[in-house]
Amino acid sequence: MNAFFDRKKIVTVLFAIAFLLLILNVIVPTVFKFSRNKIVLKEIYSEEINSKFLSAVQGFGLKDDWIKTKKINNNDDDSLKYYYTINVPVDLPIALIITDINNSFSRGDVDYSSKETRSKESKLKDSRLNRITTLTLRSGGFEKLKAEFVYNPANQRTTGSIGFLVFGFSTLDTIRQYELINSPENFLAILMPSKDALEKIKKLKARDKDYGILLSDDISDLDYKLSQKYSSERLTLSVRSVLGDFPKAAAFFYDSKSSFVSHSVFPLIKKEFDKRNVRFLDINKFALLEEAGASSDISFERILNKADENKTELIYISDESYYKLKPEIFKYRKTGYKFINPYTAVTSFPR
Repeated sequence: MNAFFDRKKIVTVLFAIAFLLLILNVIVPTVFKFSRNKIVLKEIYSEEINSKFLSAVQGFGLKDDWIKTKKINNNDDDSLKYYYTINVPVDLPIALIITDINNSFSRGDVDYSSKETRSKESKLKDSRLNRITTLTLRSGGFEKLKAEFVYNPANQRTTGSIGFLVFGFSTLDTIRQYELINSPENFLAILMPSKDALEKIKKLKARDKDYGILLSDDISDLDYKLSQKYSSERLTLSVRSVLGDFPKAAAFFYDSKSSFVSHSVFPLIKKEFDKRNVRFLDINKFALLEEAGASSDISFERILNKADENKTELIYISDESYYKLKPEIFKYRKTGYKFINPYTAVTSFPR
């Protein structure tokens, strides 16, 4: 009798649990659907949308007079208050600007839509540029901001070209070396001549990265050592070994501020490079990022501010500072600065 009662009790409990789960299965999706709709319909004020919109647009280095405002007399509510016409340089994809604007807002806060129409006034050779892109930003179900983006070939962002010569590569651990070699950024790795450098160069060239060779007192490999105690014949052999084992170097470098240059053997070494018409450059001719008493980002900003639009600025930088500068590089690239492969600039650099 007790066993029958227990079984009946268990069946009743199981039935109650099943019924409860059925109710939850109906209620929970409805609750979450309501929550999601509530997030999507969260309304952001026009002033905040306008502020973030302008911040995103100006982050691409657009000048103030390229951004025209159309006044809208609408004081009744917080609906459409801002209407812009943005004149965009032809080197800057409008889609890139719109993506950045969209990323300025939290998901669900603002809904955006864009539409392309053919411009009747623009007659650029590239038909893709003869279009007007209209962007509409909405929040809480109301239009808050509209903007027309039009390509204008007369607009030019005044920026220069920057190339990096990165030293300290040989001292990096395996993981850091892998990250640097496989990064999409272009740079010139500055290496000391050694058997280990030969292996690193294979990895660099496999990823289309270029290198340069720095000569100094610190060379330890006997095949390449340039000691002031060596005879002229022995020094010539070392130079020949350097040139023979590193034939694809963009250039060979020396530090004019080092004791290496003050040695009596240096003129002989330089003569060996000169008579073979091999580029032998003073590394101090390039901008050294780590200036005394200045953080790397301040030095970087100073260098870029002095960069001429028609000139390439080459920066000699440690691997650590190069890593730290990645966010700054991204920021300046958005404004139009070109970060180039320095190989061509180095190989044409005046001796």
